[in-house]
Amino acid sequence: MKNTILQGLIALTLTSIASMAMAQIDLNQAHRSSADKVRDATSKPLETIALMPIKEGMTVLDLLGGSGYFSELLSQQVGATGKVLLHNNKAYMPFVGKDLEARLADGSLKNVVRYDREVDQLGLAENSLDAVFFVMGYHDMYHVSPAWKIDDKDLMGQIKKALKPNGMMLVIDHSAPIGSKLVQTQDNHRIDEEFVRTSLTGFGFEVVKQSDLLRNPADPRTNLVFDPSVRGKTDRFVYVVKNVT
Repeated sequence: MKNTILQGLIALTLTSIASMAMAQIDLNQAHRSSADKVRDATSKPLETIALMPIKEGMTVLDLLGGSGYFSELLSQQVGATGKVLLHNNKAYMPFVGKDLEARLADGSLKNVVRYDREVDQLGLAENSLDAVFFVMGYHDMYHVSPAWKIDDKDLMGQIKKALKPNGMMLVIDHSAPIGSKLVQTQDNHRIDEEFVRTSLTGFGFEVVKQSDLLRNPADPRTNLVFDPSVRGKTDRFVYVVKNVT
């Protein structure tokens, strides 16, 4: 009986913490673009950010963060005393540069730092990050093109060193069929979630949470993610991992 009550109290506390985190973010803030607000329906940002213990004053890296969809929301969460590093590399710029510049143009996101760095030279100080968001980019570590090649061990080694002990990283990506490993990373920009889980453990992270928040059972998991039939609504897996020493 006591254990049941205790479990109930813990669940209620965690729910309350998540609700408080969600309440701190205003999706209707005037600065947000109409495109961001459309994306909210499938990215579920309030629930997604609530999976992580993001608090005021934290420093968060939005790794390969594109135009900064999550960075803008995280800026509300970390507050004036916190900082969000909105990272991109040179190869990303042709795809995100215009939207990125538009987001930062008026200077109102004072705690968001545009952080243009190549992935092999992130230049992050040891124990300088409280959290990392790695959204729809894990598969890119295994995609190769003339202007794109990433050493996964090097990149994750830099992240592990920069994250504080027990610091958290959120990993979201487009699902490939279970057991397919890296087969779909090259052409379809998808990755097998079981491979991701195993690799994260190998890089020294502990998976502390897995969420079905962004699941879409209608996605066959075999289409190119930019195919109109699934674009913006792919089946996505979600992991929260902890930096363990």
